[in-house]
Amino acid sequence: MQFKKAILLATSVFTLSICVSGCGNESNANNKSSSSQISSVKKQEAQIVGSYRDDADGAAITLNSDGTGTYVMANPTQADIHDQLTWKKEKNNYIINLNDSNYDTPIDARLNEDNLSLVGNDEWPNQSFARVHGDFDIDSFLKEQHAKTNSSTTKDTHSKESSTHARAALKKWASDHHKDTSKIDSLKATTDLSEPDEGWAFVDDNGTEYAIVRNGKVYPRPVIDGDTSSN
Repeated sequence: MQFKKAILLATSVFTLSICVSGCGNESNANNKSSSSQISSVKKQEAQIVGSYRDDADGAAITLNSDGTGTYVMANPTQADIHDQLTWKKEKNNYIINLNDSNYDTPIDARLNEDNLSLVGNDEWPNQSFARVHGDFDIDSFLKEQHAKTNSSTTKDTHSKESSTHARAALKKWASDHHKDTSKIDSLKATTDLSEPDEGWAFVDDNGTEYAIVRNGKVYPRPVIDGDTSSN
């Protein structure tokens, strides 16, 4: 009788150990699967971490590993946009929320290798950014964008000044050649893109070309008494 009890006890212990072992393996498997999924999500999230710039719009965005970030855009006439943000992975894309009282709609962000796209809606325009490799300083970026804007403005100012000089050259030519100068002030000056060198075309209200002035040299059109010579 004692022998049977001993066998029964041993059998019970063996069965229990198998159960515990099986449950432990299953638990370990579940833990490994869960850890693998978490690791995969973290890896996908890490792919977007970094800084990106959009020189066409003068904008940049930095996304940190803790789910925070910064969005900036240079504004030539008002204060620059400088917003803090939060971001998270959602399915195959990312969702960005700006800390901006003027804009509270989540922005859909898509990453394609080193290109980040913000997909807009009625409140936000589409934007395309390129990843920055190496160090990136937002303040330096904004200064760079303002310098480009100032350079462009200076170039436009010089163009306007050159049109004034071109009109003066045309007036002088007309006076030297005993032509009527009275209507020259009313002619429109437009950049002549059809010519190999940049110049100015002077046209009347009907679009009839009156003369071309390039580098102070006047090329009158036939409308001026059939004179096609240059000075």
